[in-house]
Amino acid sequence: MTVKYFILKNIRKIVTRILKTNPNKELICETRLNLFENYINNNGFIESIKEIFRAYSNISPPKYFETELAITAILKNEAPYIKEWIEFHKLVGVQKFFLYDNESNDNIKEILQPYIEAKEVIYTYLPGEKQQFIAYQDSIRKNANKVKYMAFIDIDEFITPVKYDTITEFLKYAESKEKHIGAIGINWVMHGFNGHKTTPEGLVCENFSRCDFDTDRNKHIKSIVNPRTVIFANHPHYFVHKLGVKIINSCGEETYGPFSEQDYEHIIINHFWTKSYEEYLKRCKKGKADGAEPIKIAYFRTSYQKMKTNQWKDLYLY
Repeated sequence: MTVKYFILKNIRKIVTRILKTNPNKELICETRLNLFENYINNNGFIESIKEIFRAYSNISPPKYFETELAITAILKNEAPYIKEWIEFHKLVGVQKFFLYDNESNDNIKEILQPYIEAKEVIYTYLPGEKQQFIAYQDSIRKNANKVKYMAFIDIDEFITPVKYDTITEFLKYAESKEKHIGAIGINWVMHGFNGHKTTPEGLVCENFSRCDFDTDRNKHIKSIVNPRTVIFANHPHYFVHKLGVKIINSCGEETYGPFSEQDYEHIIINHFWTKSYEEYLKRCKKGKADGAEPIKIAYFRTSYQKMKTNQWKDLYLY
C-alpha cells in the first residue's frame, strides 16, 4: 500500500464519520475531496503537502492589502480583445491583472506593455500544455497576502455588477451575508454570434449583445476567491479551500461544486464564448488551457438554431 493511498483512504474514513453527523454537508465534502485527490494525482504527494502547509501556515494575513480586487487569467492569442477586457474591468473596480501568456504568437505583449509599465498588469510567459491550473496556483502562491479578493476568469468573460456600480460594492454586500468567505460563485450567461459570420469591427460587448438565459450551461459559475483560504486551484470554476470557510453564490447562499442555480439579481458574468463563426472556428483550433477535449462546433449550430427561432435576448453591458 502506497503512502498516498493510505492517507487518502483514512481521509475518506474521517469524512464519512463527519457526514454521519452532518448529512447536509455530504455533497460539499465529496466535491472538495475529489478535487483534493485530483491534485495529488496530478502534482504528486510531496507538492500537495507543500501547498497544504502554505495555506495553513498563513495565520496572520495583513490588515491592509496592496490590491482590493484583481483578476488572474491565462491567455493565448487574445490581442484583438485584451484591451477592451482590461478597460471594462477597470471601470467596474478591478485594480490589477495577473496575466499568464500561454505561447501567444500575436502582438499581445506589445498591447499590454503600457499596462505592464503602469503596474496594472503583471505579465508572465508560461509555455507548455495544460498550464491553466499551474498559472492559477502560482498566482495564489505569490499574491495571497497582496490581494484581498481574486477573480479567476477567461478573456471572453466580463464580470458585470447588476445592482452596484462596481464589483467591490457587490463584495461588501457578500461580506454582509457571510463573514468567512472562501469564494463567491457567479453565474454566467452565454452570448451568441448575433448573426455575424465574419469578425465585425468594434467592441465585443456591443457586437454580441444577444444571449441565452434558458440554457443549462448558465448554471456554471466562475469564482471570486479569498486567496488566503485556497489550498488547491485545480478546477476552472471551483477550488479547494481551507476548512471553516464557506463557498457562497451571488445571493449569499452556501453552494458547492462548479454549478449553482442561476441568479442574476446582483452580479453576472457575460460569457462571449461563440463570437462570430470565423472567430469560433479559430477558438476550436486553439484548444483549451486546462487540457480538456478540444471545443466542438456543435454549440455554434445550437446558437444558430436558437437565433432563427428568436430564443436569444439582448443584454447590453455599456
